[in-house]
Amino acid sequence: MDNIAQYKTEQVSISKIRIGDTVIHEDVVTTVGRENIKYCSFMGMTIFGDSYRSGHKLITRVLI
Repeated sequence: MDNIAQYKTEQVSISKIRIGDTVIHEDVVTTVGRENIKYCSFMGMTIFGDSYRSGHKLITRVLI
């Protein structure tokens, strides 16, 4: 995460994340792929299996 300081980041809701976005998930910078975004009828939208508290917890998106 030391090199991530050179990039700007923003806090967004899970609903704003799209395929190809770069996010920080569990302290790891990763790109969101099609297989990472799912919809669960109980939890709603999930990314990497995490619902981010049903959209109430913000996700850090890296602006590259």
